[in-house]
Amino acid sequence: MSSNGLKDLKDDLQRFEIRLKKSFGQNFLHDPVAIDRIMDACNIKHSDWVVEIGAGSGYLTSALAMNAHQVIAIEIDTDLRPLLLKTTGLTSNIRLIFGDVLEMDLSLLKPTVVVGNLPYYCSSAILRRWANQTPDVPAFFMLPEDVVKHLLASPGDSSYTAFSVYAQYAFSFKKLFEVHPSSFFPRPNVGSAFVSFNQPKTPRLPKQAEDHFISVVEGAFMLRRKTMVNSLSEAGFDADDVKSAMSFIGLEPNVRGETLNVDQFKRLAGFIPR
Repeated sequence: MSSNGLKDLKDDLQRFEIRLKKSFGQNFLHDPVAIDRIMDACNIKHSDWVVEIGAGSGYLTSALAMNAHQVIAIEIDTDLRPLLLKTTGLTSNIRLIFGDVLEMDLSLLKPTVVVGNLPYYCSSAILRRWANQTPDVPAFFMLPEDVVKHLLASPGDSSYTAFSVYAQYAFSFKKLFEVHPSSFFPRPNVGSAFVSFNQPKTPRLPKQAEDHFISVVEGAFMLRRKTMVNSLSEAGFDADDVKSAMSFIGLEPNVRGETLNVDQFKRLAGFIPR
C-alpha cells in the first residue's frame, strides 16, 4: 500500500465502478499509520493463521499477510472482488472467502488470531460468534466508539446495556488506542477504537445455565427504567419467582436491571427457575 492510501482507494473504487453500500456499514481503513499501529498491537507471527473479518479494501489484509503464515479474509460484499484481487496482489498466503461471517463456523477455519474492522450494525453479533466459536483464540477488533462505550460501561451508566453485561461476562478486553474518523473512507460520523479480546478471567457457565443467564439479563433490560420485577415479568418470568430470588440474594424489590453487575446477574439467574 502506498503512503497515499486515500487517493489510491478512491481511484480504485472509481476504476472498478464500485458503489459502497450503507446496508453493510462500509467504512474502509486506508490510513497507513493506523494500519502500522494495528500491526504492532496484533504482533502477528510467521506461524499464525489469521482470520480477518471484513476485508474491505484489502489494505489491512495485505499488511497481515506480510507477517502471517496464512490470512483467511472474509468479505460479505462480492462487488469488492476486483478491488481485493488488486490490493492483495493474489499473494499466495491470502485466501479470500466471500460470504456472511454470521453464517460461518469460525472454528472450522482453525485461526490462531482473529482480526476485524467491524461495522456498528453487526459488531455485537460478531463478538458473540467469536466468543462462542473460538473463545480460546485472541481477537483484535476495530469498533465504533459507541460500541466501545457499551463494552466499558458500569452499572448505572446510560451506556450500560444487556450487551455490556454479556460482554463483561463472556470475555476480557482492553481498549488499545483510538482511531480518528479521517482514517476511514467514507469518513464515519464517530471515532473508532482498536480493542483486544481474550477469554474471560472467570470461567463461563455451562451451556444451559449460560443460556438462562442471558435470558435473565435480556429480560431485565426489556423495560429500561422499570423495576426488574416488572421487566422480567414482561419477559415471561414468574413475578413471585423473581421476587423470591431477589430477596434471597439481598436485592431490594424496586431495583432496576441497569444497576446490577455481572456477578449479581449470575447469582440472580441461579435462583430463578428455568
